[in-house]
Amino acid sequence: MKFLSKLFAFSAVTLSFCATVAMAEEPPPRGQPAKVTILTEPSNSEVYLGGELLGKSPIENRSVQSGRYTLIVVDQGYELVNKRVNIWPNKDNTFNFGTVIPKGHVEITTKPGKCYIYVDGDNADRTDGAPLTVNNLDAGDHLIRAECNNGRAAEQLVKIEGEKTIKVLLDASKGKRY
Repeated sequence: MKFLSKLFAFSAVTLSFCATVAMAEEPPPRGQPAKVTILTEPSNSEVYLGGELLGKSPIENRSVQSGRYTLIVVDQGYELVNKRVNIWPNKDNTFNFGTVIPKGHVEITTKPGKCYIYVDGDNADRTDGAPLTVNNLDAGDHLIRAECNNGRAAEQLVKIEGEKTIKVLLDASKGKRY
């Protein structure tokens, strides 16, 4: 009998928990008047809600209909945010996103100072005694190679991050001959 009462109590708690979780995930009512504020850092990104262009950020206290929508933020042709959001009637519906363009830069210094620079096998330019900055590389891993006037080469795999400049020193003074 004790076993049955414990089983019943456990089942009641489990059902109560499941009902609470289910209620928390219910979408907001659809079609009621609501207000939304959408902020991005930096500003001036295109903002779409449910496929409709709302304009450039910041979007402040815009009248919309309540419901569950897909919120998309696009900047310089890149989709930086794609997220399902709930817009509730009579509630503060504020969304704030830090957006990062998925392009970065690499500043390459070589030793010796005069080298041809290759990024992922493509000739980027040469250093000519001063650092070389290669701009607008896709975020992710890139192989940077220097072939220098001393007949030696050096290479390094670098991870490019959005809107950041990564500094690299390629020392081909003792590297392998090419």
